Amino acid sequence: MALFPRTPRAARLPGDVVSRMERFGRFEFDPVGTDIDASDVWGELQAPFLPFAQSDPDGFARSLADAVLPAGGFALFGAARTMWNLVGSDFSSPAYDAVRMAALEFFRANGVPSNRLSADDWRFWQENRSEPWLVGRPRPSSDEARIAPLLPGELRRVAQITSAPDSNVVYVAAAHDGRFAAVVDARTSDTDPARGRFDWMSADTLDDLYGRIGDAFQTPVHWVADGLRPFIPLPPARF
Repeated sequence: MALFPRTPRAARLPGDVVSRMERFGRFEFDPVGTDIDASDVWGELQAPFLPFAQSDPDGFARSLADAVLPAGGFALFGAARTMWNLVGSDFSSPAYDAVRMAALEFFRANGVPSNRLSADDWRFWQENRSEPWLVGRPRPSSDEARIAPLLPGELRRVAQITSAPDSNVVYVAAAHDGRFAAVVDARTSDTDPARGRFDWMSADTLDDLYGRIGDAFQTPVHWVADGLRPFIPLPPARF
């Protein structure tokens, strides 16, 4: 039985639509971490749906919702992103909204932090739900954290974002104005492997700086120093 009322029509979605949406959802969520070739994404996972999406946006949304809502998982996110891509960012319908919310609920249930959501998805959640996204542990007090004072001129390494050799690395240091700064060591650009350092954020105390870094990360990155770990409020996501 269709989940959304519709007029009879010949099926226009391929039989493997769920698996295609699942693959696209994984790619959209983490293009680097999947084995999906980016050059194949449009031709295999998006273009085949374009005629249906553009000729009958509401019917396309209903048909896609009927297919992916019972399946769940990354197929939900793939379908939501497909509607966004092929119909338009301003498109709205009960079927599309149901798929989009189900995709967000899937991420929330698996501990995905809000900083992994797009600005539009985050706004959609806030406009439609009153409960918090995730609730993390409170920031430790100064006595609980016991952060070692920085030595004069010390540049303390506190995090590495990924396992890649050219990953961004975060340091903390005393700033010239008496405050404390988080400094990021990173490639100059995607096309220039030369590395440089830039100030990321600052705070009046080292404890507050660690807290701000933890709030920005939300979940642990690839490597986190022991002193910073208590300030990261959420456990790792489940995928």
